[in-house]
Amino acid sequence: MMTSLAWCQALLRGTMFNCKAVIFDMDGVIIDSEGLWRQAQKGALVRWGTRVSDEECIRLTKGKRLDEIAQTWCEYCHLHIEPALLESEIRRLITTLIAGTGEAMPGVQDVLSFLRRSGYQLALATSSSYQVIDAVLTKLNIQHYFSVICSADDENHGKPHPAVYLSALRELQLSAADCLVIEDSLSGFQAAQAAGINTIVVSEDAQQCCFNAASARYLSMYELLAALAVAA
Repeated sequence: MMTSLAWCQALLRGTMFNCKAVIFDMDGVIIDSEGLWRQAQKGALVRWGTRVSDEECIRLTKGKRLDEIAQTWCEYCHLHIEPALLESEIRRLITTLIAGTGEAMPGVQDVLSFLRRSGYQLALATSSSYQVIDAVLTKLNIQHYFSVICSADDENHGKPHPAVYLSALRELQLSAADCLVIEDSLSGFQAAQAAGINTIVVSEDAQQCCFNAASARYLSMYELLAALAVAA
């Protein structure tokens, strides 16, 4: 009987066989920014006299677009302000934090290099705004890896709606069957699945049952890199 590890490897090999492009989420996949996002949200809310916990940030806003995050907090905390004011303050804080202390997810540079050397097109499809995208790409010096960059800011709906992934497919001029997504959040995973794209989940939470439909699941980029090297 095939072991679970061998089964996962066989699935990945089959997924990569027809793959022409890999589409990356950004926050939590490319950059270790989830903690920075929580810090920015909590810092912005303090300005209006409100305090929230890390658990509330994760539960209510992880994977959401910034305008949706601001709207969520205004409703949840009963803030009598325009959500755009909170959105602007969170954006200011997160870009400052990324520029100052942002770090790549361990192993992601190696994964990007491996995939480019192997001939895959690389794309970015994120809920973050272009200002945040620019801050990340500049801080990590990885602009040259991506031929396509899509932000949910350009869409009517953020993740878990598939819009940003469908836009990435159009920009790549490829079908969903030709692509693979790398995600870390449930909302992002649901967005990629709704777009019909095979999805690898790379996260400390990858083994949760909500990700059972993933093409493969890994706890870190180093695990993914090892699997890709075998599957190549």
